[in-house]
Amino acid sequence: MRIVIAGCGRVGSDLADTLSEEGHDVSVIDADADSFQMLGGTFNGTVHVGRAYDVQVLKEAGIEFADAFVAVTNGDNANAMAVQVARSVFGVHETIARLDDPARIEAYRALDIRYVAASRLTSRILHEQIVDEEFDYHITFSTGNVEVIDMVLNDKATGLVVSDLEVRGQLRVAAVSRDDRTLVPDDDFKLKPGDVVTAAAKHGVLGRVKKYLVDERPELA
Repeated sequence: MRIVIAGCGRVGSDLADTLSEEGHDVSVIDADADSFQMLGGTFNGTVHVGRAYDVQVLKEAGIEFADAFVAVTNGDNANAMAVQVARSVFGVHETIARLDDPARIEAYRALDIRYVAASRLTSRILHEQIVDEEFDYHITFSTGNVEVIDMVLNDKATGLVVSDLEVRGQLRVAAVSRDDRTLVPDDDFKLKPGDVVTAAAKHGVLGRVKKYLVDERPELA
């Protein structure tokens, strides 16, 4: 994929390095040339100095051929403007913006901007790490209602099938990892202790499956 990233701070540089290592064609834009020093030594994309919403800079970064555009500068207004330019001027279909200030969520929604609410996401993950240590959270969506999680099954899961673990409309199993293999199971797939189950779960349903999970909380001295 051809991907343009606006913002080369901690988030942007890490994303650029990861995508570059995966073989994607990546261009990074930042107003501060020194920020590019945060990119790793294996980054093989291009860098461009300028504003995230500057049409000429976006062209230099190859926005006209981009499959996706990501705006992760430290300014919510700049990110919103950049996404709008990418969509409206250059017709980039896949766009996403970082949003730091929760007070601007309604404005982003009104503009139909796909976003990741950074502060809310961090808060949500910290909350879950404190309250529900048994779950490994991969993704919390911007609405905060659904998480993608990993669950390690304990001995009480012996004899269960996937449909026994699921809760209609609230918890859905997507994959099961076992013995270095990852499978997409059907409803009758038999589960075993030690299986790592990846699922989409609504907030509030997780307590209904805790009895089947390995408790990974450290013992208190």
